[in-house]
Amino acid sequence: MGYAPEGYQDYSGYHGYDQVYDADYGYQQQASQPVGNCPYTNVALPVHQPMASNSHCRAKLFFVSTPDPIQSGILLDVFSRFANLIDVDVVEGTAYGYIRYGLKESADAAKMLLDGATISGSTIRLSVTDATNDSKRLKLE
Repeated sequence: MGYAPEGYQDYSGYHGYDQVYDADYGYQQQASQPVGNCPYTNVALPVHQPMASNSHCRAKLFFVSTPDPIQSGILLDVFSRFANLIDVDVVEGTAYGYIRYGLKESADAAKMLLDGATISGSTIRLSVTDATNDSKRLKLE
């Protein structure tokens, strides 16, 4: 199990939620504090959130893991902690791929928390890409 960052309080079992408004989906509940830990990471993560009910991609992240690839099931477990995950696409035989979200806020939260984190022994780097373009080109920030 990963360690908790300095200043982190254990919210295991805490079920406080904030109401977050999204123009397309209305009010949604999101965890106001991290409430569960993930055994694959060195950061405290919120509990799993609902997957996107539609497939319209509003935000896409490009990821690279070093030194080793991360299994897609582990990535799905980690990134599904942020609401409206559509899918995780690992380019076969590589240590990179794409993560698609139905909400831009979820992708932003995932990037803010997980960019540079250790997942399953590898460091992951995240960049925002063009959500409207399904090509495999990276849009650097």
